[in-house]
Amino acid sequence: MSAVFTAKKSGVLIIFSFEGKILSEADLTIAKEVLSSTKNWNIVFDLSQLTHTNSSGIAFMVKTLTKARINQGDVVLLSPNNGLNRLFEITKMQEVFSIVDSLAAAENYFKN
Repeated sequence: MSAVFTAKKSGVLIIFSFEGKILSEADLTIAKEVLSSTKNWNIVFDLSQLTHTNSSGIAFMVKTLTKARINQGDVVLLSPNNGLNRLFEITKMQEVFSIVDSLAAAENYFKN
């Protein structure tokens, strides 16, 4: 199963939820389209239902973080599973991204 993507606005945040596996650029087409029209760069990537990602998913997250910071925003990763956490350790993403376990923690991150 490839990735399923949804986006919703929650207060000052945009929550991008991913489900399944990100295996190629094609799995990110809709997410990129939504992102290209956003004006709000306080973004939460809800990874709680994402079971796997490869370099395409990591590149998308890093590019989004860069664009968010250029636009005075940021990206927070929400609830990655143990496998994704291990991947983030290997790639040192936990040193670049804020990773939180709850939506409330993500909201608090953007309040500060």
